[in-house]
Amino acid sequence: MKIIPAHLYPTESKAEKRIFTKLKECFVNDNKYVAFHSLNLTAHNEKRFGEADFVVICQYGLFVFEVKGGGVGFNDEGWYSIDKNNQTHKIQDPFKQSQGALHAIEKKIKDSHKFDTLHIPIGHGVIFPDIEFKQAGGEWEAQMVCDKQKFKNFESFLSKFFRYWFNENKKKIYRIECLSIEKIQEIAKYLRPYFEVIETLQNILEGSSQRAFKLTEEQYEYLDAVEANNRVLCFGGAGTGKTFLAAELARRIANEDKKIVVICKSEWLCNYLRKKIVNEFVSVSTIDSIKVTMRREGIEKYAALIVDEGQDVFNLQDMDILDEILDNELENGEWYIFHDSNNQAFKEIDKEVLELLESYSPTRVPLNKNCRNTKHIVKYINDLLSVDMGRKEVAEGPEVRELYASEICISEVLDDLLDDGVIAKNITILSPQEYRHSSIARLPESKQNRITPLDSYSIRNFPVENISYAEIKNFKGLENEVIVLVDMPQLNSEKEMQTHTEYYVAMSRAKGLLVVLWSNNL
Repeated sequence: MKIIPAHLYPTESKAEKRIFTKLKECFVNDNKYVAFHSLNLTAHNEKRFGEADFVVICQYGLFVFEVKGGGVGFNDEGWYSIDKNNQTHKIQDPFKQSQGALHAIEKKIKDSHKFDTLHIPIGHGVIFPDIEFKQAGGEWEAQMVCDKQKFKNFESFLSKFFRYWFNENKKKIYRIECLSIEKIQEIAKYLRPYFEVIETLQNILEGSSQRAFKLTEEQYEYLDAVEANNRVLCFGGAGTGKTFLAAELARRIANEDKKIVVICKSEWLCNYLRKKIVNEFVSVSTIDSIKVTMRREGIEKYAALIVDEGQDVFNLQDMDILDEILDNELENGEWYIFHDSNNQAFKEIDKEVLELLESYSPTRVPLNKNCRNTKHIVKYINDLLSVDMGRKEVAEGPEVRELYASEICISEVLDDLLDDGVIAKNITILSPQEYRHSSIARLPESKQNRITPLDSYSIRNFPVENISYAEIKNFKGLENEVIVLVDMPQLNSEKEMQTHTEYYVAMSRAKGLLVVLWSNNL
């Protein structure tokens, strides 16, 4: 049985943890069974937001389970739980909870009209893994209950449970049939984005919470794979979501009350992440200032380490620092390093470092899907630099624009973008030069007034209201809708590695439109 997520969500319920483990052991390698843990319910009739402990979709239908650990009882005041100290606590009716959650999911599916031609068998039950439950009642049947004895052979209970509900549904709908593997997957993929919606970097960049990005099936698997292992090398080209996944992973691990640190080399990226990841259990620091950060926070060691733009720290000196700050060091500690397989570092990386990290037996997680750039941008960079930017399945976008630059041309390009309705804050100009040495500095003052040079402090509130300007080397890990690249000669085979890196970093920052103003005529 496939269970989503593959790694247990943080929960104080020991009973849920046991059931999560048991579900993973049931129907092994059978793709006709998919389970969800902690499925959020926004269509609940009685609550603004509800939650189903466990949901299973299989050939026999869709089923919801409520879990009650410890002892339970019922009296004139209703249901109550009994803890290990024999203290009682009032609880909701577990059978009504499972039924209410089931109806919320059923309503959501019906309202979508995605499965109007499909009769989906449904059912609900309660799991009491710690007690024997022999009580009869008018609100439940014995087949709906899994108690301590049945829990010992959980797969057998589930098989009987599914068939019981399938037959009950058949009494009402004569022509009901088992679900095909394709339908099971369709329903699962519909429910999955529905239970977890998280912000994208683009939402954060735009300072807007109006849009949310539903993770693709592949990106869920990336997070599941990363969370399920203690040492991970996660690698992919620019635009494959490394910084986004690193930030989201930090938030998830922090939910376990672990003190963790997010490390990067760039002060700009550090300040940007520090503003976006606000959590008492998460420290964000450059590797050069981590010792100062630890003294300031009174920390001797971190329980877990996340490194973004890992290729920048692939040298023995920085590895020694990471060893010092992590519990059990890199060899036995918990760490997650996100790096670019195309190498965005502005100097040669030490191959011995990668060999050293590999010797610690990390799980390798490749990021193969480009989730930033349009197809035209990906193809343009791939053709120009022969790098792997990941596959692109959506987002056609406008074609890359190439021009030979002059001061007049640069001004006209910016005017055209604004006249076309592009918001100024969605445009970033990148150059290998400091602002004062760039072609932008030679524009008339009236034109320069609408351009804001970024620095390591202002990047915290990126995007700024004006068109922004940055040196390429400082803009790693960041992005904007429109990138205008200036002061770069056309690439030829004689250029050094560092120059190739500047092209790669600069061009891959563009989400929607890339404008390249070759400087050959200057």
